Amino acid sequence: MDLGEYFPCLNVQDLAASMAFYTKLNFKVTEDHSDEGWAVLRHNNMVLCLYQGHIINNLINFRGGDIPSIVKDGTAAGLEFNKPAELESDGSWGAEIIDPDGNVIYFNTFPDEREMYLQKGTLIDD
Repeated sequence: MDLGEYFPCLNVQDLAASMAFYTKLNFKVTEDHSDEGWAVLRHNNMVLCLYQGHIINNLINFRGGDIPSIVKDGTAAGLEFNKPAELESDGSWGAEIIDPDGNVIYFNTFPDEREMYLQKGTLIDD
C-alpha cells in the first residue's frame, strides 16, 4: 500500500510562538500563512505543519498517495475508515482513519501532488 509521505500536523495555541520555537530548532519556514492560522516548516527531510484553529487534534497527514486505492486496500485488510475516500471541496481526495490509540491518520492528496510524488518519489522540494 503506497501511502505517500507523512507530515505531522500539530494543533497549536499560538502560531507565532510555535513558529519561533521550531525555528530555534533550525526548522525553516517554507510556507507562512499566519494570516490564515497555519504554517509549514522544514528541517532536513521532515516537514512539520502547524495549525491554529484548523484542527482539533494532532494528526499524521499522508500526502501523495492514491486515496481511493488506500481505502480499498485498507478496507480489504480489515480496517474501518471513519471518513471514506471522497473528493473534497478544495479538489483534493481525502480519507481518515483512527488508530487503536485514538490518533487521527488523515490521507489527503491533490492531483498535482500525486503526479509529483510518482515522478520524484517525494513532495519535498530541495
